[in-house]
Amino acid sequence: MADQVTSYIPLVEPASLEDLSQISNELKLGIAEHENKDYLEVVNGWLKSCDGLRLIEEETVPVLYPRIPGVKPARKDNPHNAWATKVAIKGEDSGLLAGKTVAIKDNVFVAGTPLTNGSKIWEGYTPEFDGTVVTRILQAGGTILGKSTCESQCFSGNSFTSASGPVLNPADRTRSAGGSSSGSAALVAAGEVDMAIGGDQGGSIRLPSSWCGCVGLKPTFGLVPVTGSLGMEPSVDHVGPMASNVTDVAKLLEVIAGYDGGRDHRQNPHVTIPKYSQLLKGDLTGVKLGYVKEGYEHATPGVKSAMADVITLMTNCGAVVEEVSIPLHLQCGPLFTIMLASFYRSMIECNVQPPGYNELYCVSAMQHFKQAFKSRAHDVSPTIKAVSLFGEYLKRKDGSMLVGRTMNCRSVLRRAYNDMLEKYDALIMPTIPFVAARLPPADLTPAEFVKQTLFNTGNTSPFNLSGHPALTINVGNVPPEDADPMKLDDATKLPVGLQIVCKHYEEVKLLDIAFGVEKIMAQGSKSSS
Repeated sequence: MADQVTSYIPLVEPASLEDLSQISNELKLGIAEHENKDYLEVVNGWLKSCDGLRLIEEETVPVLYPRIPGVKPARKDNPHNAWATKVAIKGEDSGLLAGKTVAIKDNVFVAGTPLTNGSKIWEGYTPEFDGTVVTRILQAGGTILGKSTCESQCFSGNSFTSASGPVLNPADRTRSAGGSSSGSAALVAAGEVDMAIGGDQGGSIRLPSSWCGCVGLKPTFGLVPVTGSLGMEPSVDHVGPMASNVTDVAKLLEVIAGYDGGRDHRQNPHVTIPKYSQLLKGDLTGVKLGYVKEGYEHATPGVKSAMADVITLMTNCGAVVEEVSIPLHLQCGPLFTIMLASFYRSMIECNVQPPGYNELYCVSAMQHFKQAFKSRAHDVSPTIKAVSLFGEYLKRKDGSMLVGRTMNCRSVLRRAYNDMLEKYDALIMPTIPFVAARLPPADLTPAEFVKQTLFNTGNTSPFNLSGHPALTINVGNVPPEDADPMKLDDATKLPVGLQIVCKHYEEVKLLDIAFGVEKIMAQGSKSSS
């Protein structure tokens, strides 16, 4: 029998002299023609060495709980378009989340269930492992009912950009649910799930929670691992809990927070996770709150009225509320705008997961995005197209130095908040200075589209830049500014969110203050009925 010859296929095909000459010319390396063969020998030697990767086993994440592939529900079973996929995955029989139903934002991996990230560019991709937060929810007894619709590549504070269509606000289906965790908030507000997972890069947990009337928490940067999720930029990516009440948010945080064994490079391995849900007292006596002038001075009259009412209730319960000024709060717009160039590098140039970090990489997602973007970049939203143009132009003209300067400014911003938090237990302001906007028409120009996606993040994005924990809680409903004055009634009123911000890793204090607010709002509701 003739010897079988096994063909050798390298991981990366060898370079040619033409390949390296072209690269040398583009980079202006000044390599002389007689040196080309030397560099070819070096580069191809390194490429051949890469083949040794075949001999090393990559880390894999086991899928622990059985499930069947999810399905897109019929429109009649999805009245707010809040479900991307329905699936039933039962966790352990007991645990902190036993009996609780959970929705997972559709940028987080659920093995065997299609992931769309709100964009046509992700059609056809199915993750092979669960995100860490998914595994932890199931281990704690939770039941996952499906993936919630999210905005196109999570890049919108509004809820009209998903490839599957707009997510409707349960309080008024003509209005935005907020984004980008739009489906998660809508499902919680509609009572279809007890809890949900959201992601937050500029407010994407807090914005929809505010407009839908839920409780949403962006934890301290790095407290909750983002392993097994699609982010936007490693220094602003957060994953966190959403629910209809503070206790459930505390329970979900208790389950998903904590070190992930080195799979998320942003985490501190020495942080101990308290039993958040058992530490809720809700006593506001002596609690000092700084009401940030720059966060409320541009609010609508209705939102200001709701803020005044809740502040009165808090002071009646013993809290001390004082107006404070943090001028840098209003100056975060340029910082977040310049960070768009970094988002471009992470999301587009680096195929959703930039190299060089000591963390778990999802290579299948990187491969999918590279191929999909190369063949059909036209399928991304106008916002992503604008970010790509901006990021590439800035890179070519500035060499990313503006991004470097912005990163340096972020520590100054962080210090400004920390200095004020040395004097106060928490900072407060409206989560959004106006109530839910009407969903825009479908025939927007690109400029109108982009404007509609980034118009409501002024009070939320600063805390993505600074990494502070920030929570929103409903503090009443008010009529929208565009309501017909002849048709005002309780049915036309829309939720207002109060944002509470504490020092890094002070989630115990943050949740307890929110619990106190929740108690006084419930008491106020009873006394007025």
